[in-house]
Amino acid sequence: MTDSAPPKILIRTPNWLGDLVMATGFFRAVLEIYPESQVDLIVKSGFENLPLPHRGKVIIFDSKHNSAGTFGKTLRFENYANFYILPPSFSSAWMAFQSRIPQRIGYAGEYRSLLLTVAKKHEETPRSQHLLKEYLNLLAPDLSVAKYPPSLETTEEWIETHINSFQKSLPDSFIVFTPGAIYGPAKQWPLEHFRALASLLHNVFGDPIVILGTEADAGFGAEISQGLDWVQNYCGQTSLPELLAILAKAKLLIGNDSGSMHLMGALQRPQVAIFGSTSPVWTAPINPRSSVQYRNLFCSPCFSKTCRYGHYDCLTQIQPKMILDESQKLLTPGN
Repeated sequence: MTDSAPPKILIRTPNWLGDLVMATGFFRAVLEIYPESQVDLIVKSGFENLPLPHRGKVIIFDSKHNSAGTFGKTLRFENYANFYILPPSFSSAWMAFQSRIPQRIGYAGEYRSLLLTVAKKHEETPRSQHLLKEYLNLLAPDLSVAKYPPSLETTEEWIETHINSFQKSLPDSFIVFTPGAIYGPAKQWPLEHFRALASLLHNVFGDPIVILGTEADAGFGAEISQGLDWVQNYCGQTSLPELLAILAKAKLLIGNDSGSMHLMGALQRPQVAIFGSTSPVWTAPINPRSSVQYRNLFCSPCFSKTCRYGHYDCLTQIQPKMILDESQKLLTPGN
């Protein structure tokens, strides 16, 4: 690389789907600030087929078959100038250190300051501002979430390709439920609430409901859909691109704080997002067509995977009728 050449940039992307989708706003900011630069992404294995904003390569990192340090050494001769490290882990900073890329930028903590050339301190109390804003602050403190919201590079052709690869027929108009949350039960709205809501929605709109999620969510889908012939359980039957394409066609998404929620947010499609133990201040969908449902209880947000009190009131107090009312508002013409 000559002195006059634009800097070649590498971004270590987050490991969680939702965080990755939120980080797309950061990717877009990098692309705009460095309009002539190659901008490559390192993604967790399984995320490589998402239409992520970049200008160069998508490099797969599979931690099951490669250590962070060994992987970092493979980057030494790629002539990168800047390496942005978004995951907060020590291993991601170790990868960057082993790469010997001149500028290694990320947040301090977990002894990462010794491994990064620019180890920023959080300007606010952790989780007190949106996660995307934290990412943007690695570039400049004046960059706003409003200017760089999450977005994916979906096109009509891309969507149709992945709709066609899905082996099930979809109705012309449908509503999607995503009842799962890998994090744990403190982020999962009760299944009996989803089931009651399915009947309420069907009575008002008449649209069939499609349940999406991972193979681990299939049991949730089966419980919700049992005996309801207008509800189809497709949990575990889609690839990640197919899931995204189906969301792009959906009339409405109702689901927990999860990766699917952020995919719908990036598509700017109507959605009701249900929060339990986590905080919408930190990870709400940045979507003008979203309704966030959150009960700010004395114990909220706890960020726990399970409820320390055993009652899960932050979720159970969000009643199906509340979600129906929000759905009607979102689907009213003009909204």
